[in-house]
Amino acid sequence: MKAAFVWDFDGVIAQTPHEDAWREACKLYGIRGFTHEFYQEFVSGRPRLEGGRNILKLLWLPGMKEGEMELEVRKFTDLKNEIYLEMVRKGSYAIREDVVRFIVESKRVGIIQILASASKNVLFIAEREHISSGIKLRDLFDLDLSGSGGSKEEIFRNALKAVESGNCCVVFFDDSPSGIQAAKSLGGLAVGCFNEKLRDYGADAVVTDFSRLSPIDLLRRVGC
Repeated sequence: MKAAFVWDFDGVIAQTPHEDAWREACKLYGIRGFTHEFYQEFVSGRPRLEGGRNILKLLWLPGMKEGEMELEVRKFTDLKNEIYLEMVRKGSYAIREDVVRFIVESKRVGIIQILASASKNVLFIAEREHISSGIKLRDLFDLDLSGSGGSKEEIFRNALKAVESGNCCVVFFDDSPSGIQAAKSLGGLAVGCFNEKLRDYGADAVVTDFSRLSPIDLLRRVGC
């Protein structure tokens, strides 16, 4: 049976400043209560509009009318995006070398690699970063579905369709509760990254260090 690895990007392949950008946007809006815990529960791993909507509904003006809310969500998320891109331009991110090595080895043994972040902005980094001479980080992936849906579940569903999951063992890698839940809701195998608490959300396995992990061993651990 063939296998495919479906990857979240932010917090898994790279440490990116999304949380910091949201926090700065909240400060400019005068929004209080945006904590790391709130980010993990209601924003992390979700498409930008969904995350921004959660912030405004839960922390800012919960009684705002739907039409007014959507206009404000657009303004708020555009602001956050501008802040995020400026942070990235200044180099405020770090690639996880152990994860990249694992992806390279996975690709070498024939496992399909799919990038499926909630954010289209991943390409801003994936195009900039080279893993070796002439090879960009983006080149490691057979398919990029980042930002291809209005929710993480929709994006992951697109990945399943792309590989005809009935004939393929598909494993999702994510660092957020929403990502793990999305994978499990579709009947997928989910690997929680860098956070043991993701077992509570249904992760089939949790990996805190990819440096000595082999792709074949990982497939066995999750039951492929």
